[in-house]
Formats: sequence, structure tokens, C-alpha cells
Amino acid sequence: MKIVYSDAFAAKYLSNPVESPSRVADASQLLRQRYPFLEPTAAQPSDISAVHETAHIQRVMDRGMYEPAALAAGGAIASMELALKGEPAFALVRPPGHHASAGHAWGMCFLNSIAIAVKRALPRAGRVMILDMDLHFGDGTASIFRWTPQVRVVNPGAVDPNFDYIGLDAGAYIEQVKSSIEEASYDLLAISAGFDTYVEDWGGLLTLSDFRELGRITKEAAQKSCDGRRFAVLEGGYHPDLKYCIASFLDGFS
Repeated sequence: MKIVYSDAFAAKYLSNPVESPSRVADASQLLRQRYPFLEPTAAQPSDISAVHETAHIQRVMDRGMYEPAALAAGGAIASMELALKGEPAFALVRPPGHHASAGHAWGMCFLNSIAIAVKRALPRAGRVMILDMDLHFGDGTASIFRWTPQVRVVNPGAVDPNFDYIGLDAGAYIEQVKSSIEEASYDLLAISAGFDTYVEDWGGLLTLSDFRELGRITKEAAQKSCDGRRFAVLEGGYHPDLKYCIASFLDGFS
């Protein structure tokens, strides 16, 4: 199990204050005690343009966010490459990306890191399951892969585009995750790992032990379906306990 991280992910840039450098900096300090780290490089322009339209990429550049977002996408790619080699990985990256579609982005997202990584993996991976466990519906990812039959995107219990929360208790949420990834057949499991479902965060739903259980479930499903090939990419999660949420998930996932 490796953590893909760069100190550059903790840089300050213009964004919503809740998407702060401490989200990844604090988690990196905790996780260094437990896992080896790998430094990523930025995603290549060809990888980014395989997912995003030229006009959108230019808008991200104009906002001064291309370099941070390209490095986050590179972190997702590095995690995917480790997973394809049989080693699970977690991309501790920012900014998040799952609200970025081919030509639009919102919700503190700019480039869709997990989509860029999965798109690059497709010629080798065959079928990919993307599990988005963020509180909010990963509309960008769903839009990008809407017409790609090799990729299935699942958003259990998420807030839909109209922000009507689907009322689930923690047990029902975990069961929905379990059933969605156990019923499908795939060659690579990619996880948009959002932690704003945390009981003290906006979602008010999952405890640290629940995240540990989600890690265990996803690990066992990947071992059963695709010889354990799995990786996760950080999306949301804005409470100061984010580092503990991530660590708990990785306790089960690694």
C-alpha cells in the first residue's frame, strides 16, 4: 500500500476556504507513520485533453489552477499505475475533481483527476468500476463516462444534482456500497474517496469505524473481482478529523 503525495498539494491557491491546505498536509503527517509515500508528476497535456475540452482547459489556465489540478491528476494516474501492477494506492491530492465534466467544473473542482486516470487505464484495464463515496453526486465523472460501456460509475447515497439528500442511515449506506460493487464484474476498482459523509462533516452520517468498514468491503470486493487491483483518490472532506477518516478507511483498504 502506497500513498501518492507531494508537498505541492499543500500549496495555497484561490479557492473556497474550506478546501484548505491542511486537508492534505495534516493527513500526510499522520499517514507517513504507517505507509510508504510516492511523489507524483503532473499529468501530461495529452492525458488531460483526452478527458477535457480545449476551452475548459484554457479556463482552468486563466484561473491559475492548471498546475495544481494537473499535479492532482498526475497523483491519480500514479495511483492507478500502482493498482494495475497489483499494489493498492491512495492519492492524497487536492484540489478535488469529481465535479469537473469535459467542458465545465464547479464545487472547488477544476480537472477530473479520477476520470483522467481511468481514461488512461482503459486500454489495459478492460472494465472499470468507479465508486464515488463522496457526499455529493459526482456529476462530472458520470457525465464523462456516460457513453463508455467499459466504465460503471456508482454514487451510493449521494446528494443528487438538485441537492435532495437521499435519506439513508449508516447501515443502509454501507449495504448500498457493498451490493453495488459485489454485483458487478470489473478489472479495476477506482474510488472517488470523499469523506464529507463523516458524522461531524456536512453529511452527518458515517463514523470512523464505518469508514474502516468501507475500506474492508472495497478491498474484499476488489480481491474477489479483479485480483485486488484498486486505488482511491481524495475528493471531499472538510472537517478537521479528515486525517482520521482517511486513516480509518485505509486501515480496511490496505
